[in-house]
Amino acid sequence: MAGRKLPKEAQAVFNKYTHNYVMRLKKPEAVKMFVTDYKLSDDHASLMFDIFDIDKNGELSIWEYQQFYATLGTSVHEVIGLFNKVQRSDGSGNVDMDRTWEEMKEVKTMSGRVLTDPELEQFLRNGANENKEIDIRRFINVMVRIKTFRG
Repeated sequence: MAGRKLPKEAQAVFNKYTHNYVMRLKKPEAVKMFVTDYKLSDDHASLMFDIFDIDKNGELSIWEYQQFYATLGTSVHEVIGLFNKVQRSDGSGNVDMDRTWEEMKEVKTMSGRVLTDPELEQFLRNGANENKEIDIRRFINVMVRIKTFRG
């Protein structure tokens, strides 16, 4: 992803929320951008900020936004929709691993390749917590890692 330029329309979205040409958005501006321009709920917008504020300084830099856009960007609703589809019905907020396995067999890496079964198993195993569960934050992190996987 390094060195890739944002498409003009994505850059324009970010620029709408900047002030004095400072290429960083504080959390309120970034959340507003995600809600307004990406049509996310407040909770999902805040989650995107928390995930992509990589250096945890309370601001979304242009580089961090580029990471969001390159990995999720226009497909963010598909990723959230996939999570909702594989989420357990018990209200735990975690995915059903069997359903997740089946649905993610068709997810493609950035190069357009579908993961092998051992690769998918590794991503899911690494994404799970100590109780072998994956919540929405971990699920999005798994999806980002799959999208950027070059293996």
